[in-house]
Amino acid sequence: MRRIREIIKGNSSLTNLELKDLNESANSDKFSCGEEKIDFFLKDLAKFNQKNKFSRTYIFTKEENNEIIAFFSILASQLNTGDTRIFGIDKVPVILLGRLGVDVNYQGKNFAEVMIRIAIEKALKVSKIIGCRLLLVETSLKMKSYYLERLSINFKLFRDKKETSIIYIDLLEYELGFKI
Repeated sequence: MRRIREIIKGNSSLTNLELKDLNESANSDKFSCGEEKIDFFLKDLAKFNQKNKFSRTYIFTKEENNEIIAFFSILASQLNTGDTRIFGIDKVPVILLGRLGVDVNYQGKNFAEVMIRIAIEKALKVSKIIGCRLLLVETSLKMKSYYLERLSINFKLFRDKKETSIIYIDLLEYELGFKI
């Protein structure tokens, strides 16, 4: 939790915002990140998934009105590597960064990178309790370059699929202090 506080403290855009679990009082009415699928998830599926323990959603809200301005959702999963096999196995335990969105009024202020760094910290905590090697993101081909080139986080490409790319952060490398 200390490292998460440091991440938040290091970003001046986060002043007067709170990071917390998605809850019933969170206001998603005005949220729009510009991607219909992501907006739909937050407004129609996130609370259901959280209640049923399918995923966990974390939100940044304005302190004064509980309005959601950014969120990410994580869940346990596995990467089926098929013939590619990494780490000598064909099914790698992962934490999947399932959804991430920043309201259009707050884009360009580094929220996505802050949220990814928080997700990494949460994944590291989980990896100390259960087996978990990667933080995985399945992203659209359109967003692939954002993750691989624009962020200052060292994502690696696993493979491109027809309409998506699978990218990851090796939590063991991160923990051992390799450049992330």
